[in-house]
Amino acid sequence: MRYKHKRNKDGYFKETWLTDEVLPSGNKRRVVVRDKDYKTFVSKLEEAKRLHKKGITLEDMTVAQWGERWLSVYKATASDDLKAHFRAKLDYDIVPAIGDMRMKDVRASDLQQLLNNSPGKKGTVVKIRIAIRQLFDAADAEGIIERNPALKLELPDNLAESPRRPLGDNECKIVWGVAQSHTAGAYVLTMLLCGLRRGECVGLTMANVDFRKKRLSIHRAIRYSTNQGMEKAPKSLAGIRQVPIPDILLPILKKHCAGKKADDYVFTKVDGSRATGIAVRRWWESVLRQCHIASGAKQYRNKIMIETSLFSDEITPHYLRHTYATDIHAAGVHEKEQKHFLGHSSNDVTDIYRNVSDLSFNRAADLINQFFTDKYGTSTQE
Repeated sequence: MRYKHKRNKDGYFKETWLTDEVLPSGNKRRVVVRDKDYKTFVSKLEEAKRLHKKGITLEDMTVAQWGERWLSVYKATASDDLKAHFRAKLDYDIVPAIGDMRMKDVRASDLQQLLNNSPGKKGTVVKIRIAIRQLFDAADAEGIIERNPALKLELPDNLAESPRRPLGDNECKIVWGVAQSHTAGAYVLTMLLCGLRRGECVGLTMANVDFRKKRLSIHRAIRYSTNQGMEKAPKSLAGIRQVPIPDILLPILKKHCAGKKADDYVFTKVDGSRATGIAVRRWWESVLRQCHIASGAKQYRNKIMIETSLFSDEITPHYLRHTYATDIHAAGVHEKEQKHFLGHSSNDVTDIYRNVSDLSFNRAADLINQFFTDKYGTSTQE
């Protein structure tokens, strides 16, 4: 391919020009744009020229201005979900704190103070630090800053760990009991008893359900970066998998799926259309409310008094997946089958070439069936 600009011996495309700004040394300020990837180089060059026409030099860019450039150039090929993630970190965490500062004026103490004042759990603050590091690493690479103030940022000592735990035995019994009669019960129990992620569960169609073999086939997931959601492949190749439908879930799922066609989604809105982000959130909010009531929570003017509930209000659908992982381990399922059912990718290269045989699949399914029968008994819908 022929390019308008030639690649230098060092492998970079490069363009340089002098501005009218005179530095204290008496020399005019030099603008240098370079990159090994031609498309990225052209994008950087166009942005630099646009800023130059506005009288803004890269060295004088504020954190907010650089953040916009960084997103448009360095995250141009990122997924929509990742773009939305970094956009949120900029808009809600970084820019409100240091957005008006010039990039070259930011000190390590400014960034450390930003982290120290960041609300939320440890996982949230870790993600903010990642965004800050990438933002300033890119600025360092372009020569906007003379030194990188983000190199040695420390996490605050008083951060609470993100709540990632399985449900306790009493919480499991409450969820199981509520799900027997709740309209979203089959949806909740499919996550609890099959270990599906929320998006994988919503992405199931009837073609993915094999009642004869008692299996679910996972091929897609719904990502909710917008309310309508977008159908995408699972997080990794390992996410494309089959999982056993436990015997105690079978009658519940069959009843829920009665009358549906092969191309219908399993879990839908009342009108049969694919569930939106709002609909999925409301399903869980309704289930959570009933779990509070089932645990003995008091109500005031139809509002749950959370402090009187024995069911934790922090529980989300992902807790159900953690519970499944804990349960199949306790059931004695081999590690290889555990990874397969959960859709976890493996660091062991040999696992890439090994499939779960029908024999090992069925053996694991038997262990899971026995464990869930002992734990929950039988469904009231049988």
